[in-house]
Amino acid sequence: MRSFHYLSIIFTLLFVLTLAGFKANAQELVTNGDFETGDFTGWTLEELTENGDWFVYTGTSSPLQGMVILAPPVGTFAAVTDQGEPDSNLLYQDIQIPSGATVMCSAIVYYENDDDGDGFIIGDGLTLNVDNQQYRVDIMDPDAPSYDTGAGVLLNLFQTLPGDPNSLGYTTLNFDLSPFAGSTVRIRAAVVVTEDVLNGSIDAVSCIAEATAIPTLSEWGLIAMAGILGIVGFMVIRRKKVTA
Repeated sequence: MRSFHYLSIIFTLLFVLTLAGFKANAQELVTNGDFETGDFTGWTLEELTENGDWFVYTGTSSPLQGMVILAPPVGTFAAVTDQGEPDSNLLYQDIQIPSGATVMCSAIVYYENDDDGDGFIIGDGLTLNVDNQQYRVDIMDPDAPSYDTGAGVLLNLFQTLPGDPNSLGYTTLNFDLSPFAGSTVRIRAAVVVTEDVLNGSIDAVSCIAEATAIPTLSEWGLIAMAGILGIVGFMVIRRKKVTA
């Protein structure tokens, strides 16, 4: 009976150790989401004209116009738009969502609109064909046109609308990309300007994927060993009962 007791203890310990191997593995999917490299490593920029762009900035002054803006909310650097004339500026990154993963994301946005009375205007998508003054953040189908605001938008996370205040302090966006597991999506921040300077900022973009780890060969070995020891223990106690 004592032998079976010892084997039972060993079996239990092996089982617990094996279960510990099935812990969730956390993985950051966004490259340089905090812009702390001091540049746009991992990101892609597009613009319709050369009148403005996205910039990595530090301090409290916009890169082109010297507008007073808030300092980066996290760390030393953040991304911000600045323009001298009408322009449409995109900043985006494609991320692959692992199959079966739970993916929780966040980003911090902020803007300053140098309003002359028109405020925010929703024009023709992100083009400069008509009056258009807006800032938006979307989850996109990477195969869609980069300036698309229609079917290519899988999830709109943020958008300025007519009547919104001209200044917005640090605002955290929380979003779940788990429904897109097994596919690639694009995180896009877009600022289009036809009226006045619009400093749209984004920082601390993060998507954490958590998935149950697949057992390694050594973990499968523990499972097999635990099963064998359990069978041996059962046979030992049964033999002792028969002998008695």
